[in-house]
Amino acid sequence: MARFSVLGAMAIAATAFAAPAHAETLTLLSSWDESYNAVPVFAQAFAEQVTEKSGGELTVEMRGPETVPPFEQLQPVSAGLFDMLFTHGAYHLGETAMAFGMDAVVDDPEARRQSGIYDVIDAHYQSRNLKLIGVFSAASGYHILLKQPIGDDGGLEGRKIRASGTYHDLVNELGGSVVTLPASEIYSSLERGVVDGAAWPVFGAMDYKWFEVADYMTRPTFGVTNLTLLMNLDKWNALTEEQQTLLVDTAKQLEIDGRKHFEELWAKEDQAMQDAGLEVTEFGPDVADRVDAIFAAGVWKQVEEKAGEDGASFHKLAVEKGLTAQ
Repeated sequence: MARFSVLGAMAIAATAFAAPAHAETLTLLSSWDESYNAVPVFAQAFAEQVTEKSGGELTVEMRGPETVPPFEQLQPVSAGLFDMLFTHGAYHLGETAMAFGMDAVVDDPEARRQSGIYDVIDAHYQSRNLKLIGVFSAASGYHILLKQPIGDDGGLEGRKIRASGTYHDLVNELGGSVVTLPASEIYSSLERGVVDGAAWPVFGAMDYKWFEVADYMTRPTFGVTNLTLLMNLDKWNALTEEQQTLLVDTAKQLEIDGRKHFEELWAKEDQAMQDAGLEVTEFGPDVADRVDAIFAAGVWKQVEEKAGEDGASFHKLAVEKGLTAQ
């Protein structure tokens, strides 16, 4: 009997140690699965660090795009069906373009935080029952994969370019026409000539093997690729102040550490793409010097159109702080 009591006490103690009495599990919905390299660097790292730092008091369970399609994820998180969302601001342009504006903001995590920009964005999302936790830079921007090199026009005259809302204004400004396709159809569309090119972050050609069906990548790159972490506001308010601080501090550090990691990844990826046969094709001189500003102007146009006064305030603050090209 004594032996049973000792073993039982040990089991209870072990259980208590493994699972804190007030353990909280947060569900994190991601717009990408783990094959997209930003997921392990930011989303999965965030989940692991939160669990570690909280001593298991907070745990984060990932849900991928197979659960909810990427362009339909904002509302379920706002409604509380999921607790957190790891996404891109352009994926929800039908609802708001506020976070999309970060793609036109200078790539400096600490300057961004200190500028007050996050406060403006956060207030906007709180009106939609969402809380901004962090914005993660992939230390790189965007480019366009092409089947044929840039021609005499220096831009995209007459070409059909697969593009999400991120690139619409840029593609149109450079004389191309937009074809809207999910990432899963880019390979076959390039292969069959449905499109002449595809706009995407500079990361991706290797993972998706698009180098097999496209021969060129444009330079210079433009914009900054950012991933946004949001949280259901009701869930946020239900956490203790210590838990809230832990989540934000974890995101802040990942904004810095993750970006450094992506700098190293980008150097390797760029070389790997060229080794795989992708050649650099330069925008014409009249375009190359303006491509970043053209992209930024398109971003801010959508931010102001779709986020109203909040979007205008965001743009104005970014200009005042010297954190945007346009």
